Amino acid sequence: MAQGLKYDNDTLVGGPSRAWVTPNFRLAEYARPDGSIRIHRELVAAVQILRNTLKRSVDIASLLPEGTLGRGRDGRFVWVEAGEPAEVAAAATRLARDGWFERIEIKGAGVYLEMPDPAQLPPLPAENALARAIEVTAAFETSGDPYLQVTGNFDGAGLSFGPIQVNFGTGTLQEMFRRFEARDAAALRRAFGPRWPAWQAVMALPSRRKQVEWADEHSRGRNKADFEPAWTAALQAVGNTPAFRDETLRYAYDVYGRKLIAALSWLNGVCPIPIGNFRCLAALYDLCVQQGSLNKAHDTIRRRIATENPTDEFQLTRIAVEERGRKANAQWRADCISRRLCILEREPVEVTESGRSAQRDNPNLYLLRNVPVKQMERYLL
Repeated sequence: MAQGLKYDNDTLVGGPSRAWVTPNFRLAEYARPDGSIRIHRELVAAVQILRNTLKRSVDIASLLPEGTLGRGRDGRFVWVEAGEPAEVAAAATRLARDGWFERIEIKGAGVYLEMPDPAQLPPLPAENALARAIEVTAAFETSGDPYLQVTGNFDGAGLSFGPIQVNFGTGTLQEMFRRFEARDAAALRRAFGPRWPAWQAVMALPSRRKQVEWADEHSRGRNKADFEPAWTAALQAVGNTPAFRDETLRYAYDVYGRKLIAALSWLNGVCPIPIGNFRCLAALYDLCVQQGSLNKAHDTIRRRIATENPTDEFQLTRIAVEERGRKANAQWRADCISRRLCILEREPVEVTESGRSAQRDNPNLYLLRNVPVKQMERYLL
């Protein structure tokens, strides 16, 4: 996604014209009439978020100031067209509540959008940050809407579902569906439709092994990575239910959010540099999902902190994710570290460990805002 793009601090200034800067926009779409590129990466992300919200194409109409609009704010504004201007402005106004836009004006068929001062970007609410971290982590493993991901028995886990890929093998899928049913049993029955009795029978099987066997029978395609279409449709109906998306976030917090807080607390005890930037937190969240905790690397992290004496949260987080990544099985070390550094740097980073190289990319890097998360400090008290 981000390979070859060039930045001046957080301002996009160049790269291959056909390169994707976000999932639906290429670099060429942000070129000015003279071919130059200069636009803040937060604004590029905001335009993609606007398109996601509208669920239709958005055209970049102009990157040049008109009248007084945009003057003195180079790289911080854009004119867009996406159908009815009032509807576009209304969607942008909703996004402004999360700090994506500061100024929104309709002029003719276009809508002027201006981002906040990059030096004073508003912090993310904790629940908003968790939702975005989940989307970033999910994009390393799946594509499309992470809440609609249904994966067959390619890995021995039976059936995996949703953005954190809960599955039969670990018992996490069973637990999350118990939570779904407790929250809204009627909605769950409606999502499954005529397959509801059969799903109840699966959930009532006497062991995880039996449930994995059932899932294996319904797995399809190469390496059994796909799942029987009718069951996939039923599960995706569950994933499309707003109440169950919300419950998935709650479950992710209960399982991985608490692991993240434990990691932050331990790091704070070793090196009292507050970690509150979303990029750092997202990298540590990804670590907790893939590797569980920092525990196996406590000694090496301590030694490296003592040797290098980090001075900011990015240096401290880098030490933590690199040393924990080096405790993974040899074949996965480079992959683990590359994933975390990709999040921290918001671009692919090539890593070589134990004779293996990896350079992970992620289509959702645009979600990684360079902002603090509200109230993270309270978890360290």
